[in-house]
Amino acid sequence: MLEKNKRWINTDYRRWVATLPCSNCGLHDETIVAHHLKHRFSPYGGAGMSMKADDWLTMPLCYSCHDRAHNGDGEVLDFQHMHVFKTLTPAFRNGILVYKPKLLMSKDEQRQWREKNLHGEQLYD
Repeated sequence: MLEKNKRWINTDYRRWVATLPCSNCGLHDETIVAHHLKHRFSPYGGAGMSMKADDWLTMPLCYSCHDRAHNGDGEVLDFQHMHVFKTLTPAFRNGILVYKPKLLMSKDEQRQWREKNLHGEQLYD
C-alpha cells in the first residue's frame, strides 16, 4: 500500500508569510496570518477534507479576510491561487524559498529526494 503524501511543513516560511501585507485587501498590521489554500482548491494542494495544504501553498490574510475565507466568501476563496502566486514570487526573489533543480543534484541526492517524496515508494536508478 502507498503511504499518504507528507505535507511540506516549514514554520519559518509561514512566519515570513505573516510579515507580508494581506494579499486580498492590502492591510499591513499585526493581524496578518499565513492562510493555507482551501475549499475548491484543496485537491491541488495535496489536501482534502480535514487536511491542511502544504505550507508553500499559503498566503497572507488579515483577520477580516481570513475570517471571510473560512466562512466561504467567494470574493476571497475564488482568488486564492492568485494570492499564493503573489506570495511565492517574492519568496523566490528574496531567497526565502530556493529551487534546486534535480539536474544539479547528485545521484545520491536524487535518490534521497525520491525516497522521501514519492508516496513512500523506494525507487532506484
